[in-house]
Amino acid sequence: MANEYSFSNRLEKKIQRIISYNLIHSIKDNRLKTISIDEVKLTKDLSIAKIYCSSAIKEETKKLEILLSKATGFFKKEIANSLSIKRIPELQFVIDNHEVYANKINNLIEEAVNNDKKEK
Repeated sequence: MANEYSFSNRLEKKIQRIISYNLIHSIKDNRLKTISIDEVKLTKDLSIAKIYCSSAIKEETKKLEILLSKATGFFKKEIANSLSIKRIPELQFVIDNHEVYANKINNLIEEAVNNDKKEK
């Protein structure tokens, strides 16, 4: 299986490592230090990279997206310095709140089960 782990998958992981490293070590804005990079997805033509991230601070997701979009130039420069690819993809940051949503769903399910037990 020569193509089990394709070039685009390897590139996604490398971009994820580069951005994560720079968020921890190079960015001076403390608000961005609460962000963790969960996943990077590249389009088939490698022109756009969607970067899914989560934050410990749940209330300020819009502000964090704006801060990240302002830092895309810095991240693209770091990616260009670290990788030898012809074209650096456009970076689109998405704050992913699936964890919060999953917790809400679990709480609703538990509440419904408890209500059913009380009615019986």
